Amino acid sequence: MKDIFFRYWEAYGGIGALVKSPYFIASIIITIFLYPHWSSPGWWEDSLSIMPNLLGFSLGGYAMWIAIGDDNFRKLISGADEDGTPSPFMEINAAFVHFIILQILSIITSIVAKAYFFSIPESNFLHPYISSWIIYFSIAGYFMAYFIFIYALLTALAATFALLRVASWYDASQTKPRASDKKPPRNH
Repeated sequence: MKDIFFRYWEAYGGIGALVKSPYFIASIIITIFLYPHWSSPGWWEDSLSIMPNLLGFSLGGYAMWIAIGDDNFRKLISGADEDGTPSPFMEINAAFVHFIILQILSIITSIVAKAYFFSIPESNFLHPYISSWIIYFSIAGYFMAYFIFIYALLTALAATFALLRVASWYDASQTKPRASDKKPPRNH
C-alpha cells in the first residue's frame, strides 16, 4: 500500500504540484468565501448527496481514459524518462487517482462531521467552560472537510481537462500519419 501511494504521489508531482495547483488555491478561496454555509450544521448533506454521484462519474471517466487510443499510442506515452520522471501516462493516471482519493476523503470527512455534531445546552453546567473550545474545534474541522469537498469538486474539472489533453494527444498522433498519406498535388 505504501509503495503504490508513493508511486501515485510522485507521478502526481508531490507537495509542490499540490500547492501550486490553481484548483487547490481556488478551493481555499471558495471555502473561505462560503464560510456562512459550512460554519453551521448540516452542510455535510450537500457533500453526501453530491460525492457518491461524482465518484461514479470519476470511475467512468477513468475507464474512458484507459480506453483512449490504441496499443501504439499507449506505448508512445508510457515509460518513465531516463531521469526517472513519470511518463504522461502515469501523470494522467495520478490525476485520476488524486481525484478519486479526494472524493473518498470528502465522503469520509462529511460522515465524520455529521456523526460527531453535537451541541451543549446552555443549561448544562459545563457550557461556559467547553462551548468555545467545541466551537473552535468544529470550525477548524468543518473548514478542512468543506475544503476537501470543494477541492474534490474542482478536481472534476482538472480530470475533465486531463481527458481532453489525452484525447488531443491521440488526435495529434493520428493526424500526422494521415497527413503524410495524402498525395502531393500534381503540377499541370
